Amino acid sequence: MKIKEQTIKELEELKPRELIRVYDLILSLKRKPEERRKGGSPAYLRVREALKQCKGSMSEDILLDRENRI
Repeated sequence: MKIKEQTIKELEELKPRELIRVYDLILSLKRKPEERRKGGSPAYLRVREALKQCKGSMSEDILLDRENRI
């Protein structure tokens, strides 16, 4: 039980933002392995799917934005 007490002591010293990260990690560790894999397509594939609807060229839009800032 000593490790639990040490962990609690360390948690009490964390800033709120760090505490949220630890909490998220705990939740992910509690999930079953098959649940972790379920959401599982790589992030870049999810981004591609989300952006598939976009018309035009995003790279051109980014270049235009950069030029406008100069």
